[in-house]
Amino acid sequence: MAQLRGFTKTKCSQLVFPIHIENFMKSTTEQYRDVVAFFLDVIQKEQWVLSSDEWLKEIEKLTIQNKNNPQPKYNLKNNFGKYPSGFRRAAIAESFGEASSWRTRYKKWQEKKQKHEEKNTLRKSKGKKEILFKERPPVYPEKCSTWISYYATEYEWIDNRHILMKLFTGKSYIKYKFSLAQPVSAPKGYQKGSPTLVQKKNGWELQVPFVLPKGTIKLKKVTERVQEANFRMCVVDLGINHHAVMTIQDDKGTVYATKFISGKKDNHLRKLRLEQIVRLQKQTKIIPEGERFATDLWDKVKNMNNDIAHSVSKQIVNFAELHFANTIVFEHLDNLKPEKGTKSKWLNQKFMFWVKGRIVKYTKYKAIHKGIVVNRVTPKNSSRRCPYCGQLAIVRYSQGKKYGVSLSHCLCCKTHDLNSDFVGSLGVGTNFRVKYCI
Repeated sequence: MAQLRGFTKTKCSQLVFPIHIENFMKSTTEQYRDVVAFFLDVIQKEQWVLSSDEWLKEIEKLTIQNKNNPQPKYNLKNNFGKYPSGFRRAAIAESFGEASSWRTRYKKWQEKKQKHEEKNTLRKSKGKKEILFKERPPVYPEKCSTWISYYATEYEWIDNRHILMKLFTGKSYIKYKFSLAQPVSAPKGYQKGSPTLVQKKNGWELQVPFVLPKGTIKLKKVTERVQEANFRMCVVDLGINHHAVMTIQDDKGTVYATKFISGKKDNHLRKLRLEQIVRLQKQTKIIPEGERFATDLWDKVKNMNNDIAHSVSKQIVNFAELHFANTIVFEHLDNLKPEKGTKSKWLNQKFMFWVKGRIVKYTKYKAIHKGIVVNRVTPKNSSRRCPYCGQLAIVRYSQGKKYGVSLSHCLCCKTHDLNSDFVGSLGVGTNFRVKYCI
């Protein structure tokens, strides 16, 4: 059995408060974001901090004034006065995470550019024309729209329905008692973490993480699971027209249940937003290299993709639990590349593939809370091999744009037309059985 480190699940509850308190909540959030922007600026100027193992201490040494450090290089107090220590540490962690993410993406961009230049050198030696590298470098985040996390010194639980939280009035900080519309209690074995204050369309809510301590859950390996009586697996095929097609199968290949999660509406909405961005880029023509472009639209696309991944992964885990599956099986999809076409179409496919990877990631941690193992197998021939006769004789064809459905037909055993994503799911199940059950 494998021991697992701590995992987290989150519960949300709406906050109940007088109308005038909302102004304090907004000013608290705005100041927190300004502080995050301040630390982002410090990290950009002192990039060596990103390589430091003790980055929190180093950033505090650069910004916090105290007896041992009377003249910090960048004094936080000059801009924000006596800022609460819990909020400060949350802001440092947020800014460091954003800056580290940017550095990773920038390094990947540099590597991509270097490879492109090497290819151009090779093309030049053969007398061919060089191809321009048009991809822009990722822009360093100067600000972010993150929500404020309450570290231990800035809040206090009274009971499961009431909490004391610090708020900024515009001049100073006060503690205010909030009521929760839904009680928040820790599931058995979990511990409460630092809550986050978030504004939604229907009001403000508190998102409370619950942490499962390290070693609490012990999961059996896949090789042990397949030996169990009544073994079942939830096989998932991640597609384009469908976010996911799930089948419950046993070690003999018998299918007990199937579920389709359509992606047509989400893909259409995402493409509309990407078309808006492309049209704006054409109008603007030249975008300064150090500026973020169409920030609000990009944030909407990012949030939409994240919501899709969370929703689909939750449905996958619930479906697996409902049918007593011992494991959830995906196929490896690490080398997917978007097809050439219009920029909006290319970007849409790129985001589809990003969502697929995120679905797998989110399913892994959600499944752990249910005691289900997640596994990945090779996608080789999963859509080409007939699930009934075993021959590589599957032919795919489309019903047309009106229906948006791809069908499969076997030339060998003349099976009836089947949904291609369903056939792919059966093929992934076959690859799993070849690896673990035979």
